[in-house]
Amino acid sequence: MPNVLIIEDELPNILRLEKMLRLSDKNITIAATLQTVQDSIQWLKKHEQPDIIFMDIRLTDGLSFEIFNHVKITAPVIFITAYDEYALRAFEVNGIDYLLKPLEADKLEKSLSKAKAIAGLGSNESILSLVKSMQTKQPIYRSRFLIAYRDKFLLVMANDVAYFTSENKATFLITHDSQRYMIDQTLEILERDLDPDVFFRISRQFIASLKSIYKIHQSFNGQLKIELIPASDEAVLMSREKSSQLKKWLDQSDL
Repeated sequence: MPNVLIIEDELPNILRLEKMLRLSDKNITIAATLQTVQDSIQWLKKHEQPDIIFMDIRLTDGLSFEIFNHVKITAPVIFITAYDEYALRAFEVNGIDYLLKPLEADKLEKSLSKAKAIAGLGSNESILSLVKSMQTKQPIYRSRFLIAYRDKFLLVMANDVAYFTSENKATFLITHDSQRYMIDQTLEILERDLDPDVFFRISRQFIASLKSIYKIHQSFNGQLKIELIPASDEAVLMSREKSSQLKKWLDQSDL
């Protein structure tokens, strides 16, 4: 009998998920429904962990990833969110699946079966199927960015980004048509979340897309100077080690 914890801050979504879970498995027990990061931390500290956790990412008091900084979670976690930008982080903190809202019954069913197998609640056949699916699962990379700009929000697709740059502890996104926006993520987070076939960390201050690299100048000591499009106000210089990595990256046949 699967014991399920739901962490979600919107009541309609809670009710809908409960209904879908019970339609999928009438033996499911809902241990609790929690709506904030802090309530979730307190509940998990005081109770035995459930078999499966369904967790929204953006809660009223912050991102649910904060929960993992305070509680060691051993139960499989299925993340449910309206945003695809957190997928890589989700799989780093015991996440076994990442479902986008609005929920689709067939995808929820597959995720539930996967979680049951991990929790030891499924058949041997389902466990073997899970292992096979995890071996072939492809990584998910950032495909878009929601940017607060003046009094509105803008959606910028990843393939419209020329490069990212860090200046005075702030991070900026520059598009191919020379638009410049400040974003919340650091270059370290972006380097992890971006498709490595498309973006390369060319220096401590820059992550550039393949299309933005215009010219490469080689100096006598093995360093490279990169010209970007649109042009950067700062010179982009690469160490000898980074220069070697860039050459290998540019020379891939599948780029």
